[in-house]
Amino acid sequence: MNGVLTRMVNSPKRRNTVLAGGLIAALALTTLGSGIAYAAGGLAPPAVKPATIYTATAVPDRVILTPTTTPASSQNVSWRTSTDVTAPQVQLAAMTDGPVASWTTISAVSTTEFATDLGYPIKYHTATLTGLAEATSYLYRVGDGDTWSEWFEFATASTTPQPFSFLVQGDAQNDVKSYASRTFRAAFEARPYAKAVVHLGDLIDTDVADAEWGEWFSAAGYENAYLNVMATPGNHEYYPGPLLTKYWKAQFEFPENGPAQTPEIQATFSENTYFTDYQGVRFISLNGSQINTTDLAAQTEWLDRALEENPGKWSVISFHQPVFSVTSGRDNKIIREAWLPIFEKHNVDLVLQGHDHAYGRGNLFANEQNLPAGADAATSQTGPVYMVTVAGPKMYVPDDLATNNWITNGANLRSMNRDTQMYQTVDVTNDEIYVESRMVTGELFDAFSITKTDDGVKLVTDVTVGRDSGPGSARSTVNAPERPTPVVPGAVPTPEPTTPPTTPPTTPEPTAPPTPEPTTAPTPEPTAVPTSEPTAEPTAGPTAEPTSEPTAEPTAVPTTAPTTEPTTEPTTGPTAGPTAGPTSSPTTAPTTAPTTAPTTSPTTNPQPTPTYTPGDLELSATGVAAGGQISLKGSGFKPNEDLEVQLHSDPVTLGYPTADASGNFAFTGRIPAGIPAGTHTIVVRGLESGVTAESTMKVLPLGSPSTGVRDLANTGVVALGLWLAAAGIALLLGIGAILFGRRLNRTGARQGGTA
Repeated sequence: MNGVLTRMVNSPKRRNTVLAGGLIAALALTTLGSGIAYAAGGLAPPAVKPATIYTATAVPDRVILTPTTTPASSQNVSWRTSTDVTAPQVQLAAMTDGPVASWTTISAVSTTEFATDLGYPIKYHTATLTGLAEATSYLYRVGDGDTWSEWFEFATASTTPQPFSFLVQGDAQNDVKSYASRTFRAAFEARPYAKAVVHLGDLIDTDVADAEWGEWFSAAGYENAYLNVMATPGNHEYYPGPLLTKYWKAQFEFPENGPAQTPEIQATFSENTYFTDYQGVRFISLNGSQINTTDLAAQTEWLDRALEENPGKWSVISFHQPVFSVTSGRDNKIIREAWLPIFEKHNVDLVLQGHDHAYGRGNLFANEQNLPAGADAATSQTGPVYMVTVAGPKMYVPDDLATNNWITNGANLRSMNRDTQMYQTVDVTNDEIYVESRMVTGELFDAFSITKTDDGVKLVTDVTVGRDSGPGSARSTVNAPERPTPVVPGAVPTPEPTTPPTTPPTTPEPTAPPTPEPTTAPTPEPTAVPTSEPTAEPTAGPTAEPTSEPTAEPTAVPTTAPTTEPTTEPTTGPTAGPTAGPTSSPTTAPTTAPTTAPTTSPTTNPQPTPTYTPGDLELSATGVAAGGQISLKGSGFKPNEDLEVQLHSDPVTLGYPTADASGNFAFTGRIPAGIPAGTHTIVVRGLESGVTAESTMKVLPLGSPSTGVRDLANTGVVALGLWLAAAGIALLLGIGAILFGRRLNRTGARQGGTA
């Protein structure tokens, strides 16, 4: 092979061909290798390079409002620029109905600079606007003195409880701009005057992917710059981790009032576990991804105190991993055992969660007992409402309703939905929290009302008919929209009361003379005095008493093609799950089969669904000390699905890797320090396919050296990419060596000829 390549290089024409082809092949191999490694992280190479789209400039972008601990008198605002910006600032102005004539300039209080995964550096800036008037609207823009954003608007909170609305968004995570943007915008359209939005974690898929954060901001549009964003971290804000993404504190300025028992705990929960009080509601964010023994105890103690000291009437909790799981055999037992008693003790109003990529809403069965007079346990409860929701396109398979994680832990899953992007609107008034869960297309799926007296007596009631709007507005002088009275063309509306009074109105009770001609439609109420003679013709509307003969003869046989009745043939597949309310199935099937066959008949030989059979797990060691790291890899899962790694028998979640395009995965996690020594089982579950792979290992006493250590070589797509990249580099080096050797030979020949 070397001789062939040498002979080709000796010929100038062939040498040029070899060099050109070699360079192309080498570069292709190198690029292909890196491209496959990139795809293995869950993103296919895009048509347009992300760096072309998301490179930062001096023009501010990703502008976002986040709450302070005093939202009636202060406001946080953050934004992104290139590193060229050296004087970040905010201009703040009073609300005006025309161009801004005067403003106050506030310098940014912090700037964070770092390099992105796409190769360019960025800066995030944060300013805190203080000394604001309560319940007041303002204009603001961000920039550096020369380059500015557009003017945005926001309104401060009231210091006293006042009606307002907020939005709820579950996991966006994947294809955020393509799909989750619909959910973000549908919710904002439903409540354009909302004062806040609560995000429930997994905002993106990969913690340091600047393009994914760019998509998240793009999906929300100007919404983030108009209302307060309250976000809680999910496991993907730690993926691949192990620490919380550096983007979190850079672009979100949340209150620093979380757990702080030690400096280490304070650093762990800084700006991701916090609370803020807004017009009678205490919003609390928890971190369900930091639940080792010490961190969980610190959060639980802090949570209990934050609820005990709540100055308002209402409490809303948000975190990522739910206490009652909806899908894929999940069970967050550690979180449930620690926090559920606290939620119930303080009678929390709303517990909002994500993570399961499906929708579920319910309560403890215990809270369906001893209800107030007139309340029905089928539609009512007391105590907290637990909700799981999803905004993005990734969907998981729910558990069987008869054996789901709710019912096995004493909870009633009142409403469940799957394979549907959802959003929630929440309207808060003095005596009620009203919640609607709608599909991204706008149809109402689930709704309920939480009413509470000032002394804390509460009742939660299912609602079947949605409402048009909620309270409040982004502008303090504008009320919620009201529907006008419809105008019927050609009709003359009658004043109140419906029968006009005599003129002049000399008596408190107006007389009501009969009209000379009968009205074309019946009046809402019967006339005060009956007419002296019965009308010759029947009235336009039904009489108070039924007529002796029916006005229409019933048909002798049912219609042959009922439009509203289901066909007698089975559906092509199972239903997706229970609907928000009871189904409207007929009690009696039609006696005559429909003449028209269903458009889609079930196939006699249905296509088999793909099956996945994971192979054996490979572990980096047979024994690892508590607190130590374990690496593992496996194959045979559904391509690109999320996986869950747990340590059994008492399940402890170690992490959430993602399978690559071939169904392979590799993962490194830490065994919690509190795990007792002994034989345990590592179980990896596919969160979409439901298949599992497992392997036993020994947890050794704290500080023990690992046993049975082995090197897990890189395999699969990532390894192939790295191998191809290395091959490309080697080929480049080889061609360079040949050229260098030829040059030395020619130089030596020339020197020999002239010596």
